[in-house]
Amino acid sequence: MVSLRARIVNRLLPLTGTKTFFSNPSEVQAKIEKLREKGPDLPSKRFRRKFDVLEERVDGYRVFAIAPRAGARQSQHHVLYLHGGGYVMDMSWAHWNFIGRLIEATGASVTAPIYPLAPEHQCDALIPKMQKLFERLAEKHGAANITVMGDSAGGGLSLALAHTLRDSESSSPGRMILLSPWLDVTATHPDQPEIEKHDPMISISGLRKFGELYAGGLDIKDPRVSPLFGTHNRLPPMQIFTGSADVLWPDSKRFRTALESVGANFEYHEYSDMFHVWMVIPIPEGKEVMHQISEFMLRSK
Repeated sequence: MVSLRARIVNRLLPLTGTKTFFSNPSEVQAKIEKLREKGPDLPSKRFRRKFDVLEERVDGYRVFAIAPRAGARQSQHHVLYLHGGGYVMDMSWAHWNFIGRLIEATGASVTAPIYPLAPEHQCDALIPKMQKLFERLAEKHGAANITVMGDSAGGGLSLALAHTLRDSESSSPGRMILLSPWLDVTATHPDQPEIEKHDPMISISGLRKFGELYAGGLDIKDPRVSPLFGTHNRLPPMQIFTGSADVLWPDSKRFRTALESVGANFEYHEYSDMFHVWMVIPIPEGKEVMHQISEFMLRSK
């Protein structure tokens, strides 16, 4: 049964304007210009008091390294967190809140890149940058200690990165965690129009527009753009979280079937009537996911 807090959040989500943004492709460029003027949400003063935060520029973009303070719970785990936002929107306060709770739950340190966004930067340039960042982190922390984690577009980018690392014979991460991942930018699954009627955040037209901006000169079914169409053998142990009130839910189900066909090591968690990326919100269901993530990371170290 969906918690009361989740039902309240679900009712409030349309007020954020996210679905309106997704539903008006003709206004995307003007909205993106406003987003660029605003810039990403950054770690708050309270966040910086609670954790050790280091900012640097890597390959032309900002990267934040966050770690527990001395005396707090610490572990050997390191997380490369790739945020969502349709490849066109920056990190939000909700991402930082989730990262803070993740550190407290696992003792892990986290790298959170403010990675280059579309349409100014596109898939064929972004994935090599993320590969370079991962390889740098692997040298410091050890690839086996790294969890690549992402929500929504960041989940799709995480899977595309894992494919690239495997195919280039680079070291692979120890594990991967995908939260409401955006795996197919074509948004053509026949079940999606019906789900869209009840999804408080996402519209199909917006997905297709953002996907085109991100793809650039690549075909939208290129596995770098839509990693669902890639091959999924030899991937690290994986957790996938999705909800049945999310337009992206059918693609997670397709991904589960593809993983089963190659005998992959994965967990698939489907929550009834839950909306897009509810996992990053500290509602009861989000807290349950955090517990599952913590168990998974500790179990597969």
